[in-house]
Parts: sequence; structure tokens; C-alpha cells
Amino acid sequence: VNYDLRYPGILPDNPLYVLRVIRDKIVGFSISSPLKKAEFNLLQADKRLNAGVYLFNSAKQNDKKMKLSVSTISKAENYFYEAIVEIKRANNQGINTRSLTEKLLDASKKHQEVIFSLEERSKGNTRESLVFQSKRVEDFEKQINQLLLKISE
Repeated sequence: VNYDLRYPGILPDNPLYVLRVIRDKIVGFSISSPLKKAEFNLLQADKRLNAGVYLFNSAKQNDKKMKLSVSTISKAENYFYEAIVEIKRANNQGINTRSLTEKLLDASKKHQEVIFSLEERSKGNTRESLVFQSKRVEDFEKQINQLLLKISE
């Protein structure tokens, strides 16, 4: 998929990460436009997914870091879901969302690709959690395709 995930910056295993989370919550709360909020949520989803990948790749049998990786990926997909909610809200307000909706479609495919590659390299509970996240993103893709059909009408 021709879609690049953003560099995650500080990772969740860094003690300063809590400051980043607080900053992101404040920024997200201050955005009133549903389109801008969808863009912000997609950015957060991409960064968190990439952070989860970095953690996964550095875990090396470290169960605590592996759990943090899976948790970070789950939070990434929560942000992705929120981006879809905001796109729907923008559509209901009559805002043109085609460009961002198409970007979400590309992002959903990239998220699936990344999570699937991690699934293949994992086992046990980690694998089960990643399979669940992969199914969530497949559902997101279906929702986005439905939005695109609705926009085209």
C-alpha cells in the first residue's frame, strides 16, 4: 500500500510519554471542526500504530514490552475509529470529505498490512490480540467504502 505512517516520536515506554499524551488530549479537545478532528485522529492513529511497531520490533521476548506494543496498536485503532466518526459527522454537516475519506481508505489498507505482518511474527495471546485488531480495521475499511459510495451519490 502506498501510504506512509508518520514517525511516532517518543514511544510509550519512555517516562516522558505521559506528557505527550496530555498534550495530544488537549490539542484534540481544542479542535472543533469535525474534518480537522478526523485529520488529527488519523495522524494519532498512524503515529500510535508505528509506535506499536517500534515496540514490537524491540520487544525480543520481553513480555511487558510486547503487551505495551499490542496496547499501543489497540489505541491506534481507537483513534482510527474516532476519525471515521468525525468524517461521518462532517458529512452530515454537508462538508466535502472525499479527499480525507479516500486517505482513510488508504490508511486502513496500510494498517491492515502492518498488523498482518506483525501477526505473522507473533504467537499466543499477542497473535490473538493482533488478529482482533486486524478484523477491526477490516470493518473500518468496509465503513469507509460505504462512506465513499454515499459521497458519490
